[in-house]
Amino acid sequence: MKKTPLYLVMGAVVLASCNSAKTEHAELKTIDVDYLSKTVKPTEDFFLFANENWIKNNPVPASESRWGSFNELEQENNKKLTEILEEFKNAKAKKGTKEQLLGDFYASYTNMDARNKKGAEPIKQELDQIAQLKSKDELAALIATMHRQGIGAFFGFGVEQDLKNVENHISYFGQGGIGLPNRDYYKDATKAEIREAYKKYIGDAFALAGLTNETTQGNQNMKVANVYRIEDKLASVMLKPAEQRIPELTYNKYGKKQLTDEFKNFDFNAYLTGIGSLDFDTLIVDNTKYPAHLNKLIKEESLDAIKDYLTWQTLDRYIGSLGQQFVDLEFAFQGTTLSGKKEMKPINERAIEKITRSSFGEMLGKAFVDKYFSEAAQKRVNEMVDNLKAVYKERIEKLSWMSDATKKEAVGKLESFGRKLGFPNKWEDFSSLNFSPDTYVSNLKAVAAYDHKKNMNKLAEKVDRDEWHMPAHMVNAYYHPLLNEIAFPAGIMQPPFFDNEAEDAVNYGRIGMVIGHEFTHGFDDMGSKFAADGSFKNWWSDADRKAFEAKTKVYGETFSNFCPFEGHCVNPDLTMGENIADLGGLTMAYYAYTRTDEFKKGEKRAGYTPAQRFFISYAQLWKINYTDAELKKRLATDPHSPGMYRINGPLKNCPEFFEAFDVKEGDKMRNPKDKVAVIW
Repeated sequence: MKKTPLYLVMGAVVLASCNSAKTEHAELKTIDVDYLSKTVKPTEDFFLFANENWIKNNPVPASESRWGSFNELEQENNKKLTEILEEFKNAKAKKGTKEQLLGDFYASYTNMDARNKKGAEPIKQELDQIAQLKSKDELAALIATMHRQGIGAFFGFGVEQDLKNVENHISYFGQGGIGLPNRDYYKDATKAEIREAYKKYIGDAFALAGLTNETTQGNQNMKVANVYRIEDKLASVMLKPAEQRIPELTYNKYGKKQLTDEFKNFDFNAYLTGIGSLDFDTLIVDNTKYPAHLNKLIKEESLDAIKDYLTWQTLDRYIGSLGQQFVDLEFAFQGTTLSGKKEMKPINERAIEKITRSSFGEMLGKAFVDKYFSEAAQKRVNEMVDNLKAVYKERIEKLSWMSDATKKEAVGKLESFGRKLGFPNKWEDFSSLNFSPDTYVSNLKAVAAYDHKKNMNKLAEKVDRDEWHMPAHMVNAYYHPLLNEIAFPAGIMQPPFFDNEAEDAVNYGRIGMVIGHEFTHGFDDMGSKFAADGSFKNWWSDADRKAFEAKTKVYGETFSNFCPFEGHCVNPDLTMGENIADLGGLTMAYYAYTRTDEFKKGEKRAGYTPAQRFFISYAQLWKINYTDAELKKRLATDPHSPGMYRINGPLKNCPEFFEAFDVKEGDKMRNPKDKVAVIW
C-alpha cells in the first residue's frame, strides 16, 4: 500500500472545460454568449454572470455527482475510448500487446454474467487466510500478503522519491487503513448520518458475502462494531487533510530499528520480508504519533476484532469488482450516500475509469494518442508555455515584497522547470502482465502484484525523470515538485481547453490559465519549499517568507467566507495551494494575453472587449453543478475549492479584473483595498 505521492497532493489541476461557440466573427470561436446571465451583473457574482443560463439548463445527470464542462468533454472522450476498447476486445491480438491486455481487461470488467456467477468466490482465498489467523504473531505476514494485493490494512508502506535526496528513492511508512474519506468523518457532527450509513454498509457487505451468522443479528452488529471501533481509533491520531500538505510534518526520517522498537506488538521485520522489501537502514514516517498508537491498538484489540477489521478491508478493496449485488451495495454508499448519485454510469464508462486510474492506464493513453493526438496543438501549447514563462520571470523580477536574493533563486527555479507535453517519450512495457477476458478479479490481482514488485524494486533505482504520472488521454495537468516539472497530457490539448480555431482570449483564458496554474504550483505555499532541483530545502530569506505568508493569510480570508451550507465552508488551509495557483495562473495568462496582437487591437467581439472576453472565457471554463452530497464531500476532502469559488475567489483579488469590468470598491466582486492579495 503506497503512500500518496506528494505531487498528487498538490499538483493536479482537476479542471473543468467548456464549449466555445462562433460569433459574428466566424473565423474564430469566442466566448459562449448563450451562457451569460441576463440579470446578474459581473460586479455582483462573476461566476453566475458568465454561466447562469448554462447552470439553469444543465442539472446534474442521475449517474453523476457533478456536471460541468469537464464532464462534457470526458463524455466525448469516453466515446472515443470505448470505440478503441471494443475494437481491442474483439481483436485476436498477440499476447502481451496493448490490444490484448486492454481488450481482455475491458472484457473481464464488462462481463457481468461471469462476475455474477462467481459471487464472492474470487476472494475466498483472501477471506480464508484471515479466518485461519491463529495468533497475533502471524499478523505481520498476513498484512504483508494483503499489502501486496493493494489491501490497505492498518498502514501504508511503499517506495517513493526522497524529498531531500531527489535522485534517489526511500521507503515510506504512512497512516492508513480507514474506509471513510478522512479522519474528520469519524468525529465531525455534520457527518453523523454518513457514519450510520457506513456502519450499515459494512454489515450488509458481511451478510452478502456470507460472513455473518444469519440466525443472530447480534453477530453482524458485533462485527460492525469491531470494524468501526478500530477504524475510529486509527483515525483519532491521523493528520488532518490540511496537515498532510505540510512537508515539515510529514517528512520524518526514522532508523529501521527505531520503527521496529515502536512496533513491539507487530513484527515489522517479518512484514518487510513478507512484502519483499529490499534492505534499508532509514525510512520516512509521515505521522510520528502513528506507529506507537497502532502498536497499542494491536495489543488492546482482540484477535477476533482484528480479523473482522481485516475482513472488511478485504471486502472494501474488492466489493466493486464482484457480482452485481456487491456492485449495487458499494454504489449505494460510495455513489449515493457520499456523492448523491442516483444511478450508476454505464459499465463501459466504469471500465474506462478503472483502467485510467490503474498503472497500466498508460497503455490506453498510447492508444488514444495513436488515433487522436494533434501535433499542431502540441506546438502551439509549447509556444504558450514559453510566453507565460517569460511573463512569470518579469513578474518575479518586479515584485515589491521580495528581496533581490530570493528573486534570483525564484527566477533560477523558474528557468529550471521541466516540461512534458502530450505523451511520454518512452512507453512502459506491460507485456509481462497476464490478463484473461473472463476473470476480472484475477486480472486485478495481477496488476497489484506487478505494481507492488515494481514499487519495491525502485529502492535500488535512480529516479526516472522520463516517467509520467498521469495517462496521456487524461484531461488534466500537473506540477511535480520533486522533479520541478509541469506536464500537460494530450487529453487537455483539445477543444475546448485548447482550440486552434479559437481566438487568443479563449485560449489564454483556458489553457493559458492552466499553464500559469501549474507554473504557480512551484511557488505556492508548499511548492515554494522546494528548490530548483526539486529538493525540499529553504531558498527564502526569513523576511521574504514572512511577507509571503502575510499575503497568503489575507488571501485565505476570501475563501473562508465561502460557505454553501451551514457548517460546511471552504477550508483555506486545505485549499491554499490550489487557490494560489488559480490566482497566479489567471494573472500570468492575462499578462501573456496582453502581448498578443488581438489584445492590442482592442476590438470588441460579442459585445465585449478583449480583457472582458479573457475573464469570461476563464469563468466559463469552470461552469459546474454539484449534488449537495458531492459538494459537502469536496469541501471536506478536496484541496481544490469548488468551481464557483475558483472563479469568484481569485477575481475578488485581481486588479486587472476590476479594471476590465469597472468593479468599484464596495461591489461584491471586489475585496476591500486592504484585503486584496496580489501575490505573484
